[in-house]
Amino acid sequence: MSHHHPHHHKAAAPSAGRGILIGVVVLVLLLAAVFAALWINRAPNATEAEDAARAAERAKNLSELQAADNAALTTYGWNDQAKGVVRIPVTKAMEMVLPSLNAKGTAATGASKPASPSPTPQQP
Repeated sequence: MSHHHPHHHKAAAPSAGRGILIGVVVLVLLLAAVFAALWINRAPNATEAEDAARAAERAKNLSELQAADNAALTTYGWNDQAKGVVRIPVTKAMEMVLPSLNAKGTAATGASKPASPSPTPQQP
């Protein structure tokens, strides 16, 4: 007599179920990673906020410096009142200095006035 042992075959469903479960877990983890990345990138971090504040401060400082420079170059004022040193606009300073510079230049060359280019005659 032979003994016949019934073979118990595992059904394919539990193995397939395990694969589906692993797939679902992987999908959930991927979605969680994507949402986490989106959430992190949507909120500005402290460094970006500090950089923006520093950029605004630098722009304000530059504007103030340019305004002060413009005032120093275009207005009258005291540089040092105790020493009697005044500031005059650059254009006025040039008007005052140019005649003496031109006189020194003409005296050095011996000419009465700076030479100007003469027109060249045109041929008919």
